[in-house]
Amino acid sequence: MREAHADAVDRWVRDGTRGEPPPEPVMPTVEWRPGEPLHCALCRATCERALLVVDELADTLAARPGVVKAQTRWSRVKGTRPHGSLSREGDVVLTLTGELLAVQKEAARRLKLAERLPADRSGLARSRAVAFLVNKVKPVLALDGLTVVSSVEGEEREPVELGVVEWALAWETRLRRLVDDEPGQTLARCPGCELRRLEWSPRAGYYVCENCGRHVSEQEALELVSGEVGG
Repeated sequence: MREAHADAVDRWVRDGTRGEPPPEPVMPTVEWRPGEPLHCALCRATCERALLVVDELADTLAARPGVVKAQTRWSRVKGTRPHGSLSREGDVVLTLTGELLAVQKEAARRLKLAERLPADRSGLARSRAVAFLVNKVKPVLALDGLTVVSSVEGEEREPVELGVVEWALAWETRLRRLVDDEPGQTLARCPGCELRRLEWSPRAGYYVCENCGRHVSEQEALELVSGEVGG
């Protein structure tokens, strides 16, 4: 169906784009049936990628100067040892780590896995929680009704209940904005319809073709542009 539409678009372009462009193909609907996996392979890959990116972005954010602010003599009780306090960015990383550990704990309980959880919210604990979820992503996403009550939208808003894939993508989006790492526009041609209609979708975590709906990762888009320039 997509190939036929792409051929029609090519003919329309060769004819000088006279008249209306070929109508977009009708996209098939997807229905879930009992006994089938709750998430497709693309969802699982999306979740894996988002979790790994979240861990990397959290490390970047935590390493920024000023994340831990020194305490002044005016802000502590006399006679106590001075200690640092977390900045807004540090609070965000701490909140993320707490949610990751909560998801790991609940998933391990429902999968009947003996998972020893750390007592702190360190970067090592966060990375180990991400590794657990990535390694067990298929059974974790198969757990019916597994959701996260998350503060990903910020303390000024009410916590939201999200599925694991949506939750991972929401944290990726927030951390990208904090570290100014959101993907920009790409000139890559869509591998499906050959049009330059790829737009970044935070909800999907991929470039999505506005014409045919094809999903393209950041790395794939970069390789497509490099290949076209090199060719």
